[in-house]
Order: sequence, then structure tokens, then C-alpha cells
Amino acid sequence: MKVTLNWIKEFLDTDDLDASEVAELLTMSGTEVEKIEYFGSKFENIVIGEIISFSQHPNADKLSLCRVSVGKEELSIVCGAKNFKQNDKVAVALIGAKVGPITIKRSKIRGEYSEGMMCSEAELGLSSESDGIMILDDAYPLGESYAKTCGLDDVVYELEITPNRPDCLSIIGIAREISALTGHKLTIPEFDTDDKINLDSDLEIQIKDYMLCPRYSAKIFKNIPSIQSPEWLKNRLILCGIRPIDLIVDLTNYIMVETGQPMHAFDIDLLHSPKIIVRKADPGEEIRTIDDTIRKLDHDALLIADEKKAVALAGIMGGKETEINPDTKNVLLESANFSGPTIMLTSKKTGLRTEASNRFEKKIDPELTIFALERFYQLFENITGYSNSPGVYDNYNKTSREREIELRPDRIRQVLGQDISIKKISGILNSLEIKNSINKNKIDVIVPSFRFEDLEREVDLIEEIARIFGYNNINSQPTILSKTRGKYSKAQSTIKSIRQLLADTSSNEVINYSFISMEDFSSLGLDKEKDFKDYIEIINPINEDFKIMRTMLLPSLINTAKNNISRNTKDISIFEISKVFIKKNGSELPEEILKLGILLTGKAVTKGWNEDEREFDFFDLKGMLESVVFKFYIDPKMDISNKEYVFFHPKISGDLLIGGKHMGILGKINPTILENIEIDQDIFYAEIDLDLFNANMKGLKEYKPISAFPSIEIDLAIVVDEKIKNKDIIEIIRKTGTDILRHISLFDIYRGKQVEQGKKSLAYSLSFRGENRTLKDREVEIITNRIIENLGKNFNASLRA
Repeated sequence: MKVTLNWIKEFLDTDDLDASEVAELLTMSGTEVEKIEYFGSKFENIVIGEIISFSQHPNADKLSLCRVSVGKEELSIVCGAKNFKQNDKVAVALIGAKVGPITIKRSKIRGEYSEGMMCSEAELGLSSESDGIMILDDAYPLGESYAKTCGLDDVVYELEITPNRPDCLSIIGIAREISALTGHKLTIPEFDTDDKINLDSDLEIQIKDYMLCPRYSAKIFKNIPSIQSPEWLKNRLILCGIRPIDLIVDLTNYIMVETGQPMHAFDIDLLHSPKIIVRKADPGEEIRTIDDTIRKLDHDALLIADEKKAVALAGIMGGKETEINPDTKNVLLESANFSGPTIMLTSKKTGLRTEASNRFEKKIDPELTIFALERFYQLFENITGYSNSPGVYDNYNKTSREREIELRPDRIRQVLGQDISIKKISGILNSLEIKNSINKNKIDVIVPSFRFEDLEREVDLIEEIARIFGYNNINSQPTILSKTRGKYSKAQSTIKSIRQLLADTSSNEVINYSFISMEDFSSLGLDKEKDFKDYIEIINPINEDFKIMRTMLLPSLINTAKNNISRNTKDISIFEISKVFIKKNGSELPEEILKLGILLTGKAVTKGWNEDEREFDFFDLKGMLESVVFKFYIDPKMDISNKEYVFFHPKISGDLLIGGKHMGILGKINPTILENIEIDQDIFYAEIDLDLFNANMKGLKEYKPISAFPSIEIDLAIVVDEKIKNKDIIEIIRKTGTDILRHISLFDIYRGKQVEQGKKSLAYSLSFRGENRTLKDREVEIITNRIIENLGKNFNASLRA
């Protein structure tokens, strides 16, 4: 944002401000001055002149020979323009002046001496083009400095305003900052508007949604005079990077820069009715904006409309059909407040960013609207002599914008490490126009409306104290460090180890956004699953791909896999550790749960000289889960119970139980879903609740030396019904085998001619070992017989012949 020093001075009780000192104070207080331009230096030796006479150049048909007075002397100047007449006031560049890249010299042009140059706006850098020399106001004093007379003898600051300070997007806001930093009194015009609101019914203002437009104020000007903007007004806008257009539009821009409140002027005679409606766009609605571009809108766009059509894109740009033009006689002046996120979204979607939208995006103060209208009226009256009904039309869904905060000097001392007197603290707050009262050993603060968005807590006020007191005035203090050595918590250590464990299996960790689209959510059928359907919707998403918070990691990992597969990377083993967000009844905040998601697809083993290729399957996934569980649980009782989920294959789907507690899910992604999202290879997926996983870990695993005594290995093949589960058999074997049974593994499953139909043969390898002695064959034989007997009782199992 650009501001000028002279403009700032108008609101302070001083003319004595050093430009470089002001720049340093602003930068040190958090408003960075990116550039200082001493604009007046461009116009040295350029003065106000008057054309006394002129005649045809004797040696050139297209040139004139002019006699121009600059006060103390008359100059002979050769000029090629034709737009002047006798007694016109002009800007004259004297000998030695620099106009653009040219240094003015006394020179002969077609045999006649020229002792200066009459300048155009383009030559002085005030516009990109011009039709001739610049004709000035007759009241300008002859011989005086052009820059000083026209308000160009000024210093321009280019500022970087932080997003949390919309109040600083104005001359008055910056003047307030300088007032607080220097002690110079701030003087802002005051207007009495209470008895001037809605005086008659010439205008009706209807707001469809006060969340999108909390306030819409307006003023009507009838039979306005046709007057050009004065030079000082146009030049101030030019210095701030705004192109002058006409008086009404120039004044709206002037007020926006001065107060921070954007305004828009409509030709009221081009409206279909004296009714303003603030509403959302209809689906497919279009508007032609004043840049003569037809813009197609979606339903999120906020519009200003009459009873028949849209007349402006709210907070961004006006409509072409109702813009101010040379024939305009009656004006409706808008001064409104719009929802910042809504304006930002529409600005992004339309690719249209303006000075107005930049301010609305940062949530400007709704209390500004009436002040801006009255300030416009004051300036318009001063410039034109216009006097008409001062009525203001106002539709305001007023809400409290004052916040009470208790500020403790002890807390300031604790945060800043600096003793600042309570009287000094109160004075700093007063200089920022923040109301406060000293109450014993604390200060009761009332945050004003224009600082409502950024001053929320005590620490925010402490930052204000530090800014204005001066960071350079705060003494450095040694940091007091705790002698306690930092370390990971148990949960953090577990998660770190899980990451390393999975990485060691050649699985890659991915990080995804916590936001997903509704399409991703519904395509997996999560809206049909009670554990995953309660999502949190983002009020103002960046785009449709980030509309809701994910309730499980699966949609993100599926998208990651799909993106890789589309790039011909089809063998994928990935995992993600992140939070999911579940809506809680009766609470504005969601429940946040830390989850581990694992996804496998493609080949587990690629073809090599010593092995054949193999696709990932359910047992690869189960094995990875076992490695995680067995690493952290002392007595890992991991089980998988049958449960159908809409996103899993009906027959390959279940809950993960650890120690009998539900801690996750796993399965094969439903082929129908994969077909719908255009993935043509199997995907296996598991998700664990790491909060539950951590909470149920008990103690630490103890590691013992391997027994020095030999083991006895026995193979046991049994025949059981097809429906009997391996885990149930292993549980019986483990219970019967006593503590000398050290290891059980299933090494063969057989179905065929030697086993009757409806049954299967399972072969197990059992390893027995004593802790402090060598086992005898007889005692192992006895335990083995018991195992066979118990398997027979429980499962009707028989030894395979």
C-alpha cells in the first residue's frame, strides 16, 4: 500500500515530521516500509507559468512560438501542442530541469531559441499518455513551484501491511500509528449522523444474508454539478498508484485510501428501481463488470442487485451498466461491509483482485461505513459547493464489537522482561485509541471495533505495548533454562519406532492434507458407515477438493496410490500417521484421533533370477500389523474378527482386535469401488487407532538370554473341518504346551484326495526348549499327546495318516 507523508500530516497536530525517521519508526513497530520515494525531487525547476502570447513558428507549420511568463521573467518557448490559449496557466520546466530522461537546455529549434518546456502530464510521469500540454487552474500563483502548488512536493511510502491489521490499510490508520509512536495528537473529523439516518423512503436496502453483508449504508446525491477533480486530488491519487477518472470515482478512491472503507458509486437513473438487494448469485448468473468483461458466477458470489439484475460484484468491482459516466446527474453512493472470506473466494474464482477486495478480505470495521459517507459528502461539498439533503440510508445487523480484556502489569513484566509503569501502559493504550481504566494493580481494557479482529487476548495487548514502547528500548535478559533434559514421551517414542519399523519393511511414509472432497468421501461409501460418516465441513474451503475434514486416512492414501499408478508406479507400499476428525454431538470442536494407515497394492516381489514375482495379498498386510503389535505388546493377542465395511470386499474385511479390544480395521478394497475410481489392481488397507494402541500398552518388553540347552522340534499334522480357524487351534496348542513350548508355526495347508471333502490338513512345527535343563523326549511326547487329545476334544481333530 502507498501513502504520502503530507496526507498523513493532515491528521496530526504537526508539520514537523522527518520522512526517514517516520519510516524507521513504522518499520520497528511492525509496519514495514519497503520503499521511500521523495517524489517532489522529480519536479525541481518546474514552475507555474502563464502563456502571454503565441504565434506561428516562422520556419515550421506544426510548431508555435510562445511568450511565457514565469513571474520574474518571460521566456521564449517553442511548443508542438495545440490545446492551449492565451493566459492559460501551464507547468514550465526551466533550464536545468529534468523531464524524464531529458535535461532542459537553451536550444535552437528550426532557427528560434527555446528557453524551457511547457509540460504534459505524460512527460511529468502523471499519466501514461496525454493529448497536449497540461492546462492548470487559473488560481495557481505565477512563478511558484509546480510540485508544491499541486501537492506533489511529497514523500511516498510503500508499506507492507500484515493481514491482521486491516485498520492500517488507510491514511488514518497509519496516522494513528505515528501518533502513538511520536506523541503527536491525532485529529480525525467527527460527524453527527444519528439524526440523519433513513430520513425518507427514496431507497430500500434489502440484505438476504447478514453473515455475508452485516451492513449496507448509502447516500443519494441529486443533480450533481459537472466538475473535474482538482489537481491536488488527482495528484494524491497518482502518488498512491491510483489513476484519476472523474470527480465522483476519484473521491470514492480518495476516501478508500484515507479511511480504509471501499465505496462504489452507481448512476441511480440506470437502476430499474430504488431498491438495493444484497444476495448470492443465481446458478449460471453473469455480470458485465466495469472493465467490460462478462464474468460467469457460481452460487458463492455475492452480488449487489436491483429488482431485475445484478449491478455490482460485491466488494470487488461495479457493473458496466450502472457505472458513472459523463451524463450522470444522480448518484447512489454505496458504503458497505462484506464477509472477508466470501470476497476472497469470489476474487480468486473470478481472477479479479482490486484495492477494494484486498481490504474486505482482511475484515474491515463495519463501523466505518457511515463515517466514510459523511467524509465523502464533506469533501464533495468543499470542492463543488454542492448542498443537498444529508440523509443516510443504513441497514445494519449490529452486533457487539467491543471486547473486555484484563491486562496485568506483572504479566507484561513476565513476557517482556521489562518493568513498564502502569501509567505508561495506560498512556500507550490511549495513544492507540484503546479505552482503558486503571483498577488497582491491573488495567481494564475495552478493545475498539477497529481492532476487534486482532486484539483477542491479553498477550495481544502485551504485543501492542512492546511495539509502541519500542523493541529497542526493552533490555535483553538472560534466558532461564530448565535443567531437565528434554525427551520423547512414551507415545512419541512409540510413533517414532512405528515409523522406523514400517520404513524398514520398505514401506514409504506419505503426508497428506487433512482435507478431502465430498466426491472422495462419498465414492468410498463413508457416508454409509456410522463410524466414519460424521464429518466436519470447512466453512470457507480453498476449493472443492478441500471441503471437509477427513474421518479416516483411506481417501487420502487411495488418492496417493491413484496418482502414482497413473504415472506408471504400480507397486506401492505406503503408510501415513496423522489425525482424523470426527464430529462430536454438542461440541463445536471435532474429536481428533491419531491414526496409522497402511496401503499395499501391486507386486510385493518382482521377478528375479532366484524367485518369482508375487502380488501383495491380505497376509502381507496382516504380517505388517503383527510386526507392529508384537514389537510393543508384552503378551500380544492379536485377532481379526469378521465385519463387513462398504469400502472393503465382503469376504475380506474385518476388525483388528488387540487383547480383545477393537483398535482398527483391515481388508481388501471393494472391487466395485476400485472400478468406479478407475483403479484396475487390488488394494489392501489397514487403519489402527494409535491413541488406543498407546493407551493399552502395559510395561516394557523384557528380553532374556537364549537358553543354552538344545530344543526338540516336532511336526504335527491334523485334519479338521474347513470352518475351524488357525488362530483357535494355535490358542489350544499354546495353552496345552506349557512354558516349554517356545514356538509354533503353520507351515502347510493341504486339501486334496487324501483328505475327505469339507476338511483340511494343517501342519504345525512345534519347538520345545527348557530354560535351565535339557528336555527329555518322554516329557515332550506326553505334552504332544495332550495337545492331540485337546485338539480332538475341541475341534474333533485327528492326526493325518
